[in-house]
Amino acid sequence: MEFLCSTIKNQYRFVASFCVILVLIAGLGISQLTMNTDFRAYFGPENPQMLVFDEMEANFNTQDSLVFLVIAKEGNVFSQSVLNAIRSITESAWTMPYSRRVDSLTNFLRTTAANDELTTHHLIPPDEPMSKLQLNEARQYVLNDQVARQFMSPEGDVAVINVVLNIPDEKQNASRSVVAYARETIAKIHEEYHDVEIRLIGTAYVNQALEEAVQEDINFLMPASYGLIFVMMFLFLRILSGVLLTLTVIALTDVMVFGLMGFFGIEMSPSISVVPTMITIIAVADCMHMLVSYYHELGTGKDKSQAILSALRINFRPMLVTSVTTAIGLLCLNFSESPPYQDTGNLVASGAMIAFALTVTFLPAALFWLPVPKRISSGQNFGHFETMAGLGEWVIKHNRALLIGTSVVVVILFSQLFQNSLEDNWIQNYDDTYEVKRTIRIQQEKLYGAHFMDYQVDSGEAQGIFNPAYMSDLDKLSEWLMSQSEVEYVSSFSDQVKMINRILHDDDEHYYRIPEERGLLSQSILLYEMSLPFGMGLDEQVDINKQSIRIRVNFHEMSSKEFLSFDRRVQAWAADNSLGIKVSEGSGLDVVFAHISQRNILSMMQSLIIALLLISLIMIWVLKSMKLGLISLVPNIFPAAMAYGVWGMAVGIIDISASTVGTMSLGLVVDDTVHFLSKYRLARTDLNKNTHDAIVYAYRTVGTAMIITSAILIAGFALLMFSHFKPTWSLGGLLSVTVAFALFVDFLLLPGLLLKFDNKQTT
Repeated sequence: MEFLCSTIKNQYRFVASFCVILVLIAGLGISQLTMNTDFRAYFGPENPQMLVFDEMEANFNTQDSLVFLVIAKEGNVFSQSVLNAIRSITESAWTMPYSRRVDSLTNFLRTTAANDELTTHHLIPPDEPMSKLQLNEARQYVLNDQVARQFMSPEGDVAVINVVLNIPDEKQNASRSVVAYARETIAKIHEEYHDVEIRLIGTAYVNQALEEAVQEDINFLMPASYGLIFVMMFLFLRILSGVLLTLTVIALTDVMVFGLMGFFGIEMSPSISVVPTMITIIAVADCMHMLVSYYHELGTGKDKSQAILSALRINFRPMLVTSVTTAIGLLCLNFSESPPYQDTGNLVASGAMIAFALTVTFLPAALFWLPVPKRISSGQNFGHFETMAGLGEWVIKHNRALLIGTSVVVVILFSQLFQNSLEDNWIQNYDDTYEVKRTIRIQQEKLYGAHFMDYQVDSGEAQGIFNPAYMSDLDKLSEWLMSQSEVEYVSSFSDQVKMINRILHDDDEHYYRIPEERGLLSQSILLYEMSLPFGMGLDEQVDINKQSIRIRVNFHEMSSKEFLSFDRRVQAWAADNSLGIKVSEGSGLDVVFAHISQRNILSMMQSLIIALLLISLIMIWVLKSMKLGLISLVPNIFPAAMAYGVWGMAVGIIDISASTVGTMSLGLVVDDTVHFLSKYRLARTDLNKNTHDAIVYAYRTVGTAMIITSAILIAGFALLMFSHFKPTWSLGGLLSVTVAFALFVDFLLLPGLLLKFDNKQTT
């Protein structure tokens, strides 16, 4: 400690310059940062659901897609003008980057039979206009055909163009280029056709919407947080140099963290968008404690050198402890199964330690370089230290009433914690300001929902799909799925098989069933496959070995718990009905997120317990008192529990982002507790004060800094609530409420606990 003080005092120019140069060198890595909004980034290589997902993609091609919704402004899509617009988009989509297949009404193939041979032709003739009668006949066909109706809403006013994409894993900006191409296509169509409205959806668009939401938050929240902190700090301190120094420490910390992030190859992801705000707030807390102590020491008559070194000695250990405990809480995010949340924890934890290092090196060195603020040198009152002491006296005087009152509040809010439901729904991450949410609403209201789940139905042998027993079981499964209340549409190859059988028997409805003979079944499937043009084959539904078939089930909006419950019902039904087929675990974007969300929420609760244990042991060691260490558990545990209680009353759903708050907030909550108890312990042991006087001393010396840092933390996190992206605003809302309760408990409950359990007089 003395070596650090001596070095800073004698070499302050070198220390400050060295810190800046070191940060700038690390900051060179910022140029290597990349953004990855692909949903696969949220899953580790051993995630069991992703293994199922990857196996299904290997067997049936990738599930990446871009979907155009063509909305007829008047009437229905079966007008010549709207169909021409659909045809133009369909043709353009074939040349889209990474496009592998395009399906729409204008290239839908209608199958007919002649002389025991199947032929296919376009439902909508590509080269000739259709009469009103023909248009109406085609519309009725689509409405009544199980396969064709997936491309049009039941009311006939919305058409679907589905583009299947083949995006390589290494193409990080693929979604961006796909969506950019699609938007250019839409702009051209809107110029030519004024009777349609075109919207985008699909995995590629959802990925791009996610990137745009994150970028919007970064563009707004970073400058807004700096501006808010500048204003609040200036209002509290009224010392411009202190404010500018704090902002400098924040900027240096951000540059170093993101530079190291680039050098270590960590990709930007949506969850990392909160990292700059988190680092900013943590750095402010460190700087405030240092600056307030420095100004306090100046106010007692010490010269600049004595005040700087005294503030450094007083705050070094508490700041180190708070930085370490903050880092521990954040590092516990590594218990998450999702790599982006692990990265977020690691980045903010490193930011906490870097901010601490800069606060105890660069900040005091810069203070040596700068003159004493005129406001302090002129003898003006700073810090409201006596006001804080008066608050301490008032709390002590009413400690019993406050102890009972605050305990009642804590118990009431804690009880509401159990009103929360652990579930997730990615659609709810967006509000109506996002086009993706407005499009999803149309998809929910007009079509068959935005959620889907895929099942791989395995026959157990190559060429097994030609077995009538297998195909009959597949059909039974499809019909049962369609009978479930949550299900809106089932895409199953068994429907096409029944359709082929009917066509081969002169459209006799009696033959709309699975053929009973293997030879007839295999012949009809092969005839149908041979009739399809190049690029429009069965590889989306049937694997190359003809061993298994993929079924896709579409739903309206469902939560993660509902998804998992439905999947369990499917597995139970397949087992109970003794089918001769093997039904895989449900797969797809929604279900893999449902699984990881549930597991992540539970793992975060477990990590919170581990973090509490580690931090409690550190508190006992730092305070050198088992009693104070155990007392510190109260203000460390209850704020997050109370915040979740408020959340239970106001929102009632803890999703994957909200589940991280308990762990992330723990280190921040400990900050005030450490500083208060450190000053209290100092007064009790070094200054030989009794409990009453030690509490007043803690209020006087650290109360102002606690209020300033808490106010800035609350305002900084509350700023996140202006985001329209739920993971951001829920994180901000929960953290701001947690910090507010931490100040409430530290100021009003902790002194009463000290008076009750640590009232032994010193000798």
